[in-house]
Amino acid sequence: MEWIAWALFALAVLLAVIFELLRRHQKHRLETVLKNEQKTLAALQQRFNLLQKELKRERDVIELIQKHMVEGILILDDSDKIQLANRTAVAQLGIAGDGWDQKSVFILTDNGEFLEALRKSKTSHNVHVRQTLKIDEKYIRIHINRIEMNGIAGTIILLVDVTFSIKAEKMRQEFTANVSHELKTPLTTIKGFGEMFGGGMITQKEDVQKYGALIERESERLLFLINDIIRLSEIEEHTDLLDTPVDLALSAKSALQILDPIIQRNQMHITLTGGCLLLKSNESYIRELFVNLIDNAIKYNNVGGKVHISISRMEQQAKIVVSDNGIGIPLHAQSRIFERFYRVDKSRSKQRGGTGLGLSIVKHIVDYHNGTISLRSELGHGTEITILLPIRHIS
Repeated sequence: MEWIAWALFALAVLLAVIFELLRRHQKHRLETVLKNEQKTLAALQQRFNLLQKELKRERDVIELIQKHMVEGILILDDSDKIQLANRTAVAQLGIAGDGWDQKSVFILTDNGEFLEALRKSKTSHNVHVRQTLKIDEKYIRIHINRIEMNGIAGTIILLVDVTFSIKAEKMRQEFTANVSHELKTPLTTIKGFGEMFGGGMITQKEDVQKYGALIERESERLLFLINDIIRLSEIEEHTDLLDTPVDLALSAKSALQILDPIIQRNQMHITLTGGCLLLKSNESYIRELFVNLIDNAIKYNNVGGKVHISISRMEQQAKIVVSDNGIGIPLHAQSRIFERFYRVDKSRSKQRGGTGLGLSIVKHIVDYHNGTISLRSELGHGTEITILLPIRHIS
């Protein structure tokens, strides 16, 4: 029976060895599976982190864009609660800077026109509603778009400041109307006297000379007006480059030579101070600037009046000051003095051949140089116009 015990013992050892081998194999397989799963999880985690970084980057880009957009943007849910609003929209609609999140736009702004347009978009068959509002002296064009996606409804509102374009269009319309009026006046005079001459109504020598002189004066005024309109258009289009060294003092003296007949006729006392100061510009522009400034100072002055021109350097700017002791400009007119065709004293301007475009031309020349122009005047005591032009490096 002893061999049976040994056989059972051997069988038990064999089974123990087999179980141990199976356990080790299973453990190895589990470790291999675990390692593979860990590698898979690590790859998934890495991919998730990359996606998270990409999403954060995209979110930051979107936030940066909407934060710095010059247009206002509002996103509302289906109950008109604000989900997103950039600072432009908040400022345009007068909404408090914080505390708007998840609140209805109807309780956050009291702008009636805007709210009425929003109500209109709900009842309109069009998904897009566009309207121009006037808010605090600004013109805001709103675009309201009703959207629906995957069962989610809402509204996207874009607010665009169109103040500049609307004012520019108004200025264009006013300019067209003013040009038509200014051209019509001398043409009517010329036509009327021409008809009188043609009809034989003017035969006396002194009448011929008198009315002939009037036709000549109106023709000259018409020519000056057309030339000023053309010149103003050229300056606006920047057809001439600012790439030539120009001596401001020489340009001022050249302007005085051009205006010498007017100076002598009005017995004006002109003084010019300032040495050589070079400016990278255009000689015709600077000469024209001085001609218009000095001519204006003479026209709105008294016979025997004084005009002083000063040229100096103030850090990196050329400073030009033209002052006179003339009739001055009323306070209410000073803000409009650089507008096209604006005249403080229309009768004086027409008597002395003014087109109403001289100071507007000056303003456009200064703007082209990225300079500034300011005016100081007192009624009955004269006017002082100061111009600052950047001095660019001259090689």
